[in-house]
Amino acid sequence: MPQITLSNITKRWKGFYGVDDLTLVIDDNAFVTLLGPSGCGKTTTLRMIAGLETPTSGRISIGDEVVFDSEAGIDVPPNRRHVGFLFQNYALWPNMTVYQNIAFGLENDKSYTKKMIQERVDEVADIVKIGSFLKRYPAELSGGQQQRVAIARTLAPKPGVLFMDEPLSNLDAKLRLEMRSELQRLHIETGATFVYVTHDQMEAMTLATKICLLDNGVLQQYDAPLDVYHRPVNLFAADFVGNPAINFINAQGVAPQGVSQQGAEIKLELLEGKQVVFTPSSGVALPDWYATQQLADEQAAAQLAERKASPKYVEKENKESNFKYRIAKSGELGGTPQDLSDSSQDFVVGVRPEFVEIRESGAFEAEIYSSMPTGMETTVKLKVGDLLLTGVIFGPAIYIIGQRVRFDIDGDGIMLFSRKNGRLIATGALRIV
Repeated sequence: MPQITLSNITKRWKGFYGVDDLTLVIDDNAFVTLLGPSGCGKTTTLRMIAGLETPTSGRISIGDEVVFDSEAGIDVPPNRRHVGFLFQNYALWPNMTVYQNIAFGLENDKSYTKKMIQERVDEVADIVKIGSFLKRYPAELSGGQQQRVAIARTLAPKPGVLFMDEPLSNLDAKLRLEMRSELQRLHIETGATFVYVTHDQMEAMTLATKICLLDNGVLQQYDAPLDVYHRPVNLFAADFVGNPAINFINAQGVAPQGVSQQGAEIKLELLEGKQVVFTPSSGVALPDWYATQQLADEQAAAQLAERKASPKYVEKENKESNFKYRIAKSGELGGTPQDLSDSSQDFVVGVRPEFVEIRESGAFEAEIYSSMPTGMETTVKLKVGDLLLTGVIFGPAIYIIGQRVRFDIDGDGIMLFSRKNGRLIATGALRIV
């Protein structure tokens, strides 16, 4: 199956950039999810690869074929790109049986005989487990069955690439879980390259071999799901991926930091004056790290200046702004937005809820603000001063609102971000001094 390559793809409407200078390689037989908040450019990216939207500039290749090149004037129409498209709306013909719906595209392909069409319809119907429904009409099917018909119709012409634009959003929670499992199985069985658009980070985490995280038309991170979860490149990525959401805690360096080598310690102050030590999992020299970041910023600024020098460049109206991460506080819905800092001694500690451990010997004291047991796990909110921390306690546990408890921030997956630029410095462990 083909590899998909996007080179410096931009889509703008006058001064509004839906996608801004996106370069991306989708490997053969990959399952890539385009993830991000509403309006981030994920559907626009999908439609440009499929040929349903014309990029303003850039180059797109599917396999060895260049399907779009703004400089060379190439724009291959959608029907010649050998791709399949699955929409949020199933778009089934209500006056046709399941068999007729699946066969519709094949009947317009003169290379298929009636016998070949019947064999192919039977084959894809068996793959998606709707072989017994071929004589029914769409109105006689459940939502999940209608979605399977739409998938079968898309698979019937044997596309090398399958595009899906939020195909599960119309299903209830139980059916969505079932269809996620089916899509994973289909990906392996068909050997096709899947490109999947969603704003649901749980779908992205469970389905993808790689996540392409976008915000305001700009690529934020392109990595395997667990890499995005455990090593997000910045505060936005850490905040967007994860349910329950990550805890952000402001921290200050208690002394000027020298060079931190493998296993060295960075002293911080957080949670109402508690002094802790952050031990990076791998060596990090803070002065060198900041110097590297500054160099990267200068290179990005130089590239932008080069783009602006082109007579075709149009000033971007929807400019990037620093992500305002939120600190959860009692009595404030959604948390308090936090600005970045000018000081290299200001940090943000990121703690996933599973690293909050309630135990009698814990180093921190808190009050149970809320407790939500589900049987397999209990999600608690701990009040430390006016701050709220979310924890996930696995197994049966009952806590009473207002109860005083002690807890630790445990594990080696704690994240340390620079509050100066919002980027990840290192992951590691915390211990109280």
